[in-house]
Amino acid sequence: MKLARQFDEAQVTLDELRRDSGCETFVRKPAEPLVRHQTALEAALMAYQQRRSRAKHLQDEEIFGEPAWDILLDLYAHQAQNEQVSVKSACIGSGAPATTALRWLSVLEAKGLIRSLDDPSDNRRRLIRLTPEGYEAMTRYLNEIAR
Repeated sequence: MKLARQFDEAQVTLDELRRDSGCETFVRKPAEPLVRHQTALEAALMAYQQRRSRAKHLQDEEIFGEPAWDILLDLYAHQAQNEQVSVKSACIGSGAPATTALRWLSVLEAKGLIRSLDDPSDNRRRLIRLTPEGYEAMTRYLNEIAR
């Protein structure tokens, strides 16, 4: 909060300096703020898509690896749309090798952010969901960045 206030104060000072110096037209004005998302779901989908896009354009998946975050974003987006996610799907959504993704699923479950449960329609599958605490934490974060 303190840093944001300092940034706002610095921006006001910069704007005043431009105006007072008479060189407003020669100084590049700050860009318009980024378009903000209207919902936490849109923020999650955008963040996930942007993460996939980096690797595609820079042609290197390894340097952008953050499987736990990708899993959380993917689970949030699916859960917000009342869609179920299997372990296999969560592993694919992580963008990491299956063994790495499974390890991260275990870590996220141990931290109380996700839980696994039996698939009522297929006893061979396990489903993954954000816990209520995990879902709420993601919602708070995504709403914060969506403003």
